[in-house]
Amino acid sequence: MRVTIEKLVYGGAGLARTEHGVVFVPRTAPGDVVEVDVVERKADYAIARVTAMHEPSADRQPTTCPNYDSAGCCHWQHIRYPRQIEIKEAILRETLQRTGRIPWDAPIPTVSGRDLHYRLRASFHVYKRKLGFVEERSHRVVAISECSALSPELNAFISEGNEVLAGPDMTEIREVHAISGPPVLATFGRKRVGHGPARIHVKDWVFDLHPEAFFQTNRYLLAGFLDTVLNEASGARRVLDLFCGSGFFAIPLAKIAGEVLGVESSRAALKQARLNAELNRVHTARFFEGTAEETLKNSPELRPDFIVMNPPRTGASREVAGLVAGLEADRVVYVSCNPSTFAREAPVILARGYALDRITLVDQFPNTYHIEMVAVFRRK
Repeated sequence: MRVTIEKLVYGGAGLARTEHGVVFVPRTAPGDVVEVDVVERKADYAIARVTAMHEPSADRQPTTCPNYDSAGCCHWQHIRYPRQIEIKEAILRETLQRTGRIPWDAPIPTVSGRDLHYRLRASFHVYKRKLGFVEERSHRVVAISECSALSPELNAFISEGNEVLAGPDMTEIREVHAISGPPVLATFGRKRVGHGPARIHVKDWVFDLHPEAFFQTNRYLLAGFLDTVLNEASGARRVLDLFCGSGFFAIPLAKIAGEVLGVESSRAALKQARLNAELNRVHTARFFEGTAEETLKNSPELRPDFIVMNPPRTGASREVAGLVAGLEADRVVYVSCNPSTFAREAPVILARGYALDRITLVDQFPNTYHIEMVAVFRRK
């Protein structure tokens, strides 16, 4: 059937309303008029694929990523980048309202940069001893030779990585993790490839990087992202950083506050956080291994006045959100890479005496549907 794409939704697909119900169509843009075939039917919607383009949207642009059609990792590269930002803001507002019943009419400033070659870390899948990405909506690994999202150093690493995978001890390797300072460091199971430390400077700070320890991905946004959080910390004395990773926020916060406690469940990230504290001569930040939930439940002595939480895409959980609010800190900064999980947890914080003061969109992943945000809660 022929449909007109009304808007894009979180997850990347275009939405069209038809006499047969709502149809979601990947790889479309608002205003596209397309011919589609339904490939999957659900109780209250259908998923379709484009078979012909009748009237392309004015928002469209040519794609440049060689994996756009094969692996499909750059879901939105067919859309002009400034328009992507507008669409993400609209999706964020709608998600807050629909999922969290949080109307947000205030401005949402954006931290953004270049939309190509921004990634300083990547996780590759391996198939037939070649590095690749998993094809969208499948489990098939597609071998790649380059990617328009990866830094030049990571793109150059792909051929080197394939050479390493040709070795006799690489037959069982299914994932390869790589990060670029430069140089590029990578792990092939227990084998580490690369020479010297990989370190990156962000403003006045230096961070040592490890392929298997979380660090912010977009190399162009590191300073702006950091400032977005630090600007909220004026006057903070005791800081709690949950899901602290390699100390990206905790270490600079230690120069503002008298005491910083970082909590992280990943041993690799925790090791990096302690190393980064040493590199930056920070002595007022302490890092502890544990989950956010167990730390908050088992540490009644915690009395922070400023809390940062940066959970994975699955969110912190409503229980953790309630425990955080129960600490009664003056400010809570929630860094989220999934507006859906944030919108489920934010009402828990709001119900415990907080107001949502500010939201910033951080476009960590251009040309994709992923949305990162920084939300600031202030105690009433």
